[in-house]
Amino acid sequence: MSRRQRLIYASLLFATCVFADDPALWREFGLADTQTLQQDGRSITAYRMKDLTGALAAWEWQRTPADRPCATNSFCAQDGKRTLITEDNYLFAIDGPAPTQAQFAAFLQTLPNLRDTSLPAILTFIPRSGLVPNSSRYILGPESFEAFAPELSHIKPGFNEGAEAQVAQYNLGNNARAHLAIFNYPTPEMARLHAPEFKALANVHVKRSGVLLAMVYGGATNAQADTLLSRIEYEARITWNDVPPPNPIKPLYRLLLNIMWMSIALSSLALLAGLIYAGMRLYRRRFGSLEADEAMTTLHLTGD
Repeated sequence: MSRRQRLIYASLLFATCVFADDPALWREFGLADTQTLQQDGRSITAYRMKDLTGALAAWEWQRTPADRPCATNSFCAQDGKRTLITEDNYLFAIDGPAPTQAQFAAFLQTLPNLRDTSLPAILTFIPRSGLVPNSSRYILGPESFEAFAPELSHIKPGFNEGAEAQVAQYNLGNNARAHLAIFNYPTPEMARLHAPEFKALANVHVKRSGVLLAMVYGGATNAQADTLLSRIEYEARITWNDVPPPNPIKPLYRLLLNIMWMSIALSSLALLAGLIYAGMRLYRRRFGSLEADEAMTTLHLTGD
């Protein structure tokens, strides 16, 4: 076994020991390797995932109800001396004081295979009103579906077709809570085809909007479910890659400028032709080559 293979094996073994609670779930999130180091009195464990989506899913899963947002990063949760941060395709578990933004940015520069991609679009459709803090969970496949939405896991929502989901808990008042699950499909047709299977479930309220398929389950009344589902609307945005039409003022300005230059050119040619003709007549008159019928009759009129 080569040195590189031994390092990879040791890394995966460490990951398996750390995530012994559900290694299958971590494999689904795309755990690649781990690295732990000591820096400025902190113990930082970096978990490199396959992509940003897997890192975000792992970050949401590892949060606890006691975690609070911190100022180090947009996706940062802190509980006592533990800080959990995700950035790009990395998840960081920090034991000790939370780093500042500058310290964290400098630390990111030292990491290999940092992949910057856009956030999943499904995050923008999660309603914020009534959301139980730290209850959101990202679902990438059957393992996370079974772990975070066991009530629905006996159906097949189409993860093999590119579907992704987000589940969360919501306060309904009077100490009542319900679950909301939103599935995002690549096309509206796929969402339409999977909707009947969810609507056939008991005590589940379903709504489809474009590529989204949302459902409320877990004890909500019809009115409460309708209120929660009404906050979810898919708005399609189309981006055209064609070259935009030119500004109509610019062609008009160019036309007027061309007309002006053409007028100046024609006037110059007419003036030049007149000067040439007048010079020829003066030359012919002076040297006697001007014919009689071409002579100009001049009237010498005076005021006497």
